[in-house]
Amino acid sequence: MASPGLRELAKKLYYCEHCGLCRSVCPILRQSSQEESVGPRGRKTLFLGLAEGQLRPSPVLAEKFYLCTTCRACYFKCPAGIDIGEFSILARHELVKARAVSPFIRRVTSSVTDGVSRGDIFGASRTKAKWSRGLDIPVNGETLFFASCMDSSMAYGEALLRLLQIPLRIGERLVSASRTLQSIGLYHLFESVAQGSLGFYRNTLADTVKSLQILGVDVAYMRENEPCCGVALHTYGLVDEFSEHARKVQKIFAEKGVKRLITHNPICGAAFKTLYPQFVKDWNIEVKHVTEVIAEKMPQQDLRLPSKKATVTYHDPCFLARYMNVVEEPRTILRRIENIQLVEPPHNRLDTNCDGGGGVELLYPDVCQDIAESRVKELVSTGAQKIVSCCPVCALMLKEGIKKTGAKAQYVDIMTLFYEAAKGLHK
Repeated sequence: MASPGLRELAKKLYYCEHCGLCRSVCPILRQSSQEESVGPRGRKTLFLGLAEGQLRPSPVLAEKFYLCTTCRACYFKCPAGIDIGEFSILARHELVKARAVSPFIRRVTSSVTDGVSRGDIFGASRTKAKWSRGLDIPVNGETLFFASCMDSSMAYGEALLRLLQIPLRIGERLVSASRTLQSIGLYHLFESVAQGSLGFYRNTLADTVKSLQILGVDVAYMRENEPCCGVALHTYGLVDEFSEHARKVQKIFAEKGVKRLITHNPICGAAFKTLYPQFVKDWNIEVKHVTEVIAEKMPQQDLRLPSKKATVTYHDPCFLARYMNVVEEPRTILRRIENIQLVEPPHNRLDTNCDGGGGVELLYPDVCQDIAESRVKELVSTGAQKIVSCCPVCALMLKEGIKKTGAKAQYVDIMTLFYEAAKGLHK
């Protein structure tokens, strides 16, 4: 029997107007032959059945709710303002508590819980600060650069895919393998094999901090002591665990006197900006994405940067656009880099198309790979030479999409694009 709280929450779903607008934008629905049960409207009906006791918790039911990228496309189309992604998380929470999920999902949630508690979702806490070597970044300060384990260690995802010769699956095997490599001291061998992908993500973080320093923005970085934000716990339905972890993180930040967070990863940024205020009493830390900071500083300093001629298209990450409401700032940056021609894809800003990230890539890699390929095809239809974005999960998915489609385009992080243009400047 569902809890009274779940039934109370379900009342909001009765405001659904059955217009079907949510169906027109759901990436999962598009890649699932329009199967109603995995679309927003279908999951709404299933949630009502679960909340009202008409449906029993089961792994089959759980699959419908885990097949959601929480991209919020449906929320921005819904006249009633219903966020089906939020209800998907609530349903996952109920189903995990009832142990009504598949053995694979149980293993993933166990690995995520362990990784978060150790400070790195991939189990790579020992090497996650390696990107900062050689950079003059203090450990303590009121303004903290939150590097994010997804940013610093996402390369373990790409590298392990090649090393283990498995299909796109950043699941329990991947997390466990990374943790095992770290624990037995084989990460040196691993890093030599995975040098290329490790370099991409680490260079992105280094470029981000160096860009901030060029503009006179002083930040601190906690290095190996940086905690995981814990958003993956929330994503997989471990809501109680996320709540407890968020309070621990808040305590760590309070003890260090942190007043502001600057993130590169918009998933962590969205967690701090939208989730922490819901779960942590008196959360009062200002949260900004790095593109907000850069876009604010460039006009203030009347900064226009030289660059080689290139045509680029910009992919709005779902969490940056639809959770953090940051859409114009990246475009401000691109417009102030000379010789960069920005060509918008058909779906942009709040109407952006998801690229398949958001946690589903761990569980249903084939579906997410199809979504990534679809988004890449749309982006390269602009004729752009470079696909620009600013999210480690989007980087993973779009690079995979480029590889699978054979697209003649290069993925570039916006902070690397900025730094390459600005590195001739002095602080």
